[in-house]
This record gives sequence, C-alpha cells and structure tokens, in this order.
Amino acid sequence: MVTQPGTQRTARDGRHWQLRPARPTDARGLATLFAAVRAEGRWLLTPPSALSQPSEAFFIGEMIRSSDGLTLVAEADGEVIGNVLVSVERNTVSSHVGTLSIVVAAAWRDVGIGSEMVRAAQDWCAESGLLKLGLAVFPDNERAIAVYEHAGFVPEGLRRHQYRGGGDELRDELLMAWFPPGAPGAGR
Repeated sequence: MVTQPGTQRTARDGRHWQLRPARPTDARGLATLFAAVRAEGRWLLTPPSALSQPSEAFFIGEMIRSSDGLTLVAEADGEVIGNVLVSVERNTVSSHVGTLSIVVAAAWRDVGIGSEMVRAAQDWCAESGLLKLGLAVFPDNERAIAVYEHAGFVPEGLRRHQYRGGGDELRDELLMAWFPPGAPGAGR
C-alpha cells in the first residue's frame, strides 16, 4: 500500500519526504499550509481574510477525527508540505464517488509529490471499492491538469464563470474524473 507510515521517499530534486495518514495533531500544520497556498491568491478559492488559522485548524482536526474518507499528509523534516484528501459522498445514490483535493507547498511543487499523492488516492479508492474519483481544478492550473491527465483522469465538463475571484474576476472550473480499472466508465 502506498500510504505505509514512515516510508521515506525521494523527490526528483533529491530531497526526502514521506506520505502518511494524517493525525489530528497535524491540524495546525495543515492550516498553515492552506494559509500559505491561499495567500498566493491563485489556487484556493477562499480568500485569506475569510478564515482564521486557529478556526481552520480546529475544523481540520475534527475532520481528521471523524473522516471516513482518506486524509494523508506529505511531510519533510517534521513540516507539513502537502495534503491529499478524498471525501466520500454520504448520499446513498452517490456513495460510490470520492472527491479529490490536493495541496502542495510552493517550494515542493514540480518534484513529483503531487503525482505520488494522486496515486495514493487512486490506490485507496480502488481498495475501498469506489467507482469514481472526481475533482475540480481551475483551467489555468496547467501543472495540476498535466498530473491528473498523466494519472488517467479525463475531463468531464467546464463550469463557466463558476467562481468570483479577486475583484470582479470570474473563474471557470474544470471537472475531471478517474475510474478504477474494471469500474463502469473505466476506459472511456
């Protein structure tokens, strides 16, 4: 299994890191990571002023405690550098669907961590019997889209002017999905 705790990995640039299941004690580090990525103003939807880090850390800790999905942390030298989350639909008509979210610290992008986190999510979905893993990404996030396409995700649609960005900018949202081998929809 990809998510074995303590498995040391090497990024393409030679730095060491590990991918492991999240613990409630990771909440503060995850809130710090999200705040840093949110401050970039491009990849996460919620503006920096909308959340306080203590409130977000509390929410994250509770989510980790109660999750029936997948929450993994990428860490290096004790610092949270990435996160992968698969939320599972609770509605009986869509409980076969997981939703993927990934965040990677700026200093750790383009070294293969995102690809490994996607593979871990796909492995978990297949092991859990999910039939679909969906995600939403901004169409200008070409790096992420390339990672998802390489991992077998296919476009499902474009929601035009779905979100209001900074000021009056309207942003589109690209929907993508991956189907485990043997699942209905696989190979389309």
